[in-house]
Amino acid sequence: MNEQKHWSQEQENTSTLGIRVLLGIFRLGGRALFHLSLWPVVVFFWLTVSRSRNASRAYLQQMARFTGTSAPFLGSLRHLMRFSDTILDKILAVSGSFGPQDLNVVNADEILNDARGGIIVTAHTGCVELCQVMSETQQARRRLHVLVHTVHAVRFNNLIRKINPQFAVNHIEVTSIGPQTAVELSSFIERGDWIVIVADRTPIGSSSTINISFLGKKAPFAAGPFILAHVLECPAWSMICTRETSPASRARYRVEFSKISEPRPVSRHERNAAIAEMAERWVKTLERALTASPLDWFNFFDFWHPAAPKAAIVHRKEH
Repeated sequence: MNEQKHWSQEQENTSTLGIRVLLGIFRLGGRALFHLSLWPVVVFFWLTVSRSRNASRAYLQQMARFTGTSAPFLGSLRHLMRFSDTILDKILAVSGSFGPQDLNVVNADEILNDARGGIIVTAHTGCVELCQVMSETQQARRRLHVLVHTVHAVRFNNLIRKINPQFAVNHIEVTSIGPQTAVELSSFIERGDWIVIVADRTPIGSSSTINISFLGKKAPFAAGPFILAHVLECPAWSMICTRETSPASRARYRVEFSKISEPRPVSRHERNAAIAEMAERWVKTLERALTASPLDWFNFFDFWHPAAPKAAIVHRKEH
């Protein structure tokens, strides 16, 4: 049996050339031709990459147990197709093809009317690039700084930059947050910007996790985003993006914000409990969103029993 790899060691299967080809197909024939062209690719991947197929099945089965429903027929294949379709939406969002009519933004006024900077905790769900689209349509003059952890993300972000050099998101590749990075992040917060960071993958080269019940079973979540909010003494918000499921809405995506913490004095012996409470509050928002739209979560590895992180060289690059 092959040794299980930490998610950051998995080979990236997203091809930059492939994305460009599929985007060209979309421009020629719209989403229908795009799907027709993509199905053979997705089916081949589904048949040949058992790791992703099995991880998807395990997640959908856990979701079915949690909701008391049956796992969908060929659910893992549909799950991978949803992921591929979302990659297209990410590119379209960056190129300016989404507008206010495509988004159902919940609680936008609350975060936009708060002049303070803050941490936005998100997950590998939906099309998070729409967070910037929302910011632009609401005329928010504040930058987004997205912390990414691997060269896989950097390659995709470089593609985004080529498509739209004006896409106003500052991606920061950072394996570990040291003093210099913390000082810079603090300066972003002080000028009213937002720092976006995902919490649904265990950190690289670190065991800083919090075990929280997720879909009825304990799973490790990254503690870093919540520790960062505590250290920087700033508000923390949840931002989860999924497909819109309400028949009454014509939007394609639902972006929901909710505040998960306010900065407050915490004694040293209360610190861990306060961070855990913040994390649990965020996991509940993720759980609610995925219950409504299960195919929108894109973690194709054994989430409940992930491989241990490997020691990593600390490095930092800004893109």
